[in-house]
Amino acid sequence: MPDTRDVCQGPPRLTREDRDKIVSRIHSLLFWVGEIIPQEIIVGDRKVSLRDVVFNYIVRDSHTEEERREAETLAGLLDDRIRELEREIKHGDVTRSKACGLMNEARSLMRAVDELRSTSEKDDQIKYHELMGKVEDAKRWRDFLKEVR
Repeated sequence: MPDTRDVCQGPPRLTREDRDKIVSRIHSLLFWVGEIIPQEIIVGDRKVSLRDVVFNYIVRDSHTEEERREAETLAGLLDDRIRELEREIKHGDVTRSKACGLMNEARSLMRAVDELRSTSEKDDQIKYHELMGKVEDAKRWRDFLKEVR
């Protein structure tokens, strides 16, 4: 039986255990790091230049609420696609090489999802720190005015 590291090596026919290993490899900690985000994907009936969309989103210093909602919507659609790929690996009539290709596609989509969501979290952290800075400024002014009176 091949080790998890060699799950893409072996006979073309997949066992249940092989399928489970491939799916678990998709979700192993940071296994998608280094994966290249796909240039284009089909979402619904539209072709999306995913790599460009993600790049343009992450290089911007700040995002509008609408942009953040759109990024989260796209991340949700990508999550749905990842689940479809997992189902196909687990239950579909696929060979080992096809399953490994689906695994790589899922990992590249996971990278895109992480980029979109972590950028939104950074925005939230920046807003939090800005707000806390304003609160601290207001407290200092209040304390100053108490001393002056």
